[in-house]
Amino acid sequence: MIEHLPTKYLKKMKKLLILAAFAGIFACTPKHDGYTINGTITGDSITATKVFMTNSSRTNPILDTADLVDGKFVFQGKVTTPEFYVFTIEGSKEKLRIFVENEEYNLEAAFKEFGKGVVTGGFTNTMLVELKNQKDAIYAKFGMDSLMNEYYSKGTTPERRQEIAKISMDAEKEIAILDSTFYATNPSSPYTLIQNIQNLEKVTIEESEAKLASFKALPEFAENRYVTDFENAINTLKSVQPGMKAPDFTLNDPKGNPVVFSEFYPKNKITMVDFWAGWCSPCRAFNPTLVEIYKKYNKAGFGIIGVSLDRDAELWNKAIADDKLTWTQVSDLKFWDSEAAKLYYVRFIPQNIFIDQQGNVIKRQVAKDEIEALLKEHLGVK
Repeated sequence: MIEHLPTKYLKKMKKLLILAAFAGIFACTPKHDGYTINGTITGDSITATKVFMTNSSRTNPILDTADLVDGKFVFQGKVTTPEFYVFTIEGSKEKLRIFVENEEYNLEAAFKEFGKGVVTGGFTNTMLVELKNQKDAIYAKFGMDSLMNEYYSKGTTPERRQEIAKISMDAEKEIAILDSTFYATNPSSPYTLIQNIQNLEKVTIEESEAKLASFKALPEFAENRYVTDFENAINTLKSVQPGMKAPDFTLNDPKGNPVVFSEFYPKNKITMVDFWAGWCSPCRAFNPTLVEIYKKYNKAGFGIIGVSLDRDAELWNKAIADDKLTWTQVSDLKFWDSEAAKLYYVRFIPQNIFIDQQGNVIKRQVAKDEIEALLKEHLGVK
């Protein structure tokens, strides 16, 4: 609750709370049947003739193109799912993001600095620009840009890196306050809906189901695909909670032989599904420790099946060999579209889930320093 937050944070929230108060004013304005984005590009030598507009969805990609004539362009259309769109201009690598709803927008940018363009219009986009400005102010207050450069500098001592990490955590705490305040004051925002999906594992399933129900009750979200995504994500997460039957999958090992998971876990008293990839530095850093844990507990009934989110078979096989991973490895080489990763709601790696001999979920996302304690408990070893 806001009233229980430390006093020093209340001033930081004041701008957001005032800004949120204008929501009622905007909500009373007439709704547009579609969006119009009027753009103006300035510069002495504009060579571009096209401007591109695309969303970031892999499942429902949308791409539109507008002609750039005498420094002017116009996008018009209608969205059933408000979301961020990325705008790029021919001949430039710079990008500009706009949260597009069925409203009117004006974009002004210099050709050579397109990514620094100014966008006006759109209630949610205006709110998000203000939110970003406040976040940038927090990062500037803590001097995070220079601190991050120092953190990754070769001459920085481990002790100094720990100090920088602590400062970074303090900054992130203030950022989290801004985010939570935005969600609380704008519970029916389409942006809040998207963030509910991103933060699904930070709250209870019951809380998420209540939020989903509130969006489904609003007519303006009837065709919003993020509502469906939110519901599917909740159902997937529910299916891998402790006590649930582990979803089955069949993937090939490096030699092309199919491995059926439901035929694998009965061979062990406890099985760890290790989601990793050859390109994942934290995964590779943890592998030597996992190798030692496997050697220590394998004879007592501990098994591992590595599910790789690689897409390069050569890199995958080299990582297995280099890291001396002797347990079963499988992959469909689909990167983040891995079928097994989707079944187990894997949004980051390394990540794990532990299954008993009957195929029931024991626990997921076990921290690396807690793995041995879990094994000892379920294997009956000291």
